[in-house]
Amino acid sequence: MQWISLPTRLDKGVIVYICDSRGVRDIYDTDGSSVVAASEPLAVLVNKGTASASEILAGALKDNKRAQLFGEPTYGKGKIQSVFQLSDGSGVAVTVARYETPAHNDIDKVGVIPDHPLPASFPKDDESFCNCLQNPAAACHLDRVELFSKS
Repeated sequence: MQWISLPTRLDKGVIVYICDSRGVRDIYDTDGSSVVAASEPLAVLVNKGTASASEILAGALKDNKRAQLFGEPTYGKGKIQSVFQLSDGSGVAVTVARYETPAHNDIDKVGVIPDHPLPASFPKDDESFCNCLQNPAAACHLDRVELFSKS
């Protein structure tokens, strides 16, 4: 087991499981000693570009009921590979483990599924997206109650 000591949004809990063919190999979790704003409402926007560490964090925040995820499923990179060099100078990548969220969901090729999908018409550019969050008159507006409700 390893303790993550970076500032996190998780009070305490599992961040990710690393699993190999025999089951759980490593557990990465936080003890809450460096938590930042643990009780503040948190909404996280995810999409198919959310990958790697951000995808793992999104899964941890969702499964630990720390944040509401909005958007579309994340990238889905759930495999851990090692590259081995062969004698002729080429290499081979071998899958050695996989990531699982705290709820033991395998994210490979599926990603982390958001709590609230956004409509296909929801804007993708930064300025229009911010307008949807800030302007109550915008057709795509999400009010604070919906955005920060704990479910």
